[in-house]
Amino acid sequence: MASLKNYNMKILLETAVVFCLCSFSLVSSHSRKFTTPNVTRVTDQFSRIAIESGFSKRFGDHNIIVNGSLAKLTLDKSSGAGLVTKNRYHYGFFSARLKLPAGFASGVVVAFYLSNAEIYPKTHDEIDIELLGRSRRDDWSIQTNVYANGSLKTGREEKFYYWFDPTQAFHDYTLIWNSHHIV
Repeated sequence: MASLKNYNMKILLETAVVFCLCSFSLVSSHSRKFTTPNVTRVTDQFSRIAIESGFSKRFGDHNIIVNGSLAKLTLDKSSGAGLVTKNRYHYGFFSARLKLPAGFASGVVVAFYLSNAEIYPKTHDEIDIELLGRSRRDDWSIQTNVYANGSLKTGREEKFYYWFDPTQAFHDYTLIWNSHHIV
C-alpha cells in the first residue's frame, strides 16, 4: 500500500472491524474469471481468538451476532454495526475474512481499518481497507487509504475493481504493518 519509512507516525492503534451482511437477490456478473491458486493461506498460520475476548461492540449491538471467532454484522434501514478491539497495537498482522452483500449496495461501505482513535490531537491517522458498495453502474470496488500525521500529504489512496465476485464467498483482507512498510 505505501511505505511509511520517512514519516514519523506517532500513533498507537486501535483496530476497528466493521462489515455489513445484507440480503439482496441481484448478483453481479464478471467477465473475467481467475482460478485461485491451491496454496496455504497465510491467515491459516495464525490462531483465531473469540470475538468476546478481543473485541467490544462499538455500535449497532442489535445487528451483531457472535459465535466464537465469527461475528455476523448486518445492516438494516436505521443502522449498521461495528466492532473495536479491546487492546491497542503498534505494528502487526491484521486480518478479517469478509463476504460482501450481493445485489445493489450503493452507499454501503464495508471497512476494515486501523486508527489512532484521536489519541494525538489534530493528527487523525488511519490505515484502511474500504469495500465500496455495488451501484447500478459499477461493481464492488476496494479502496485502500493511508493517512499519516493527520494528512493525506503523508499518505496514499488507491482504488481497484475486483477481478472476481466478492459476494460469492468469504475472502481474506489483510494488513501487515511494520516500522518500514504497510502491505
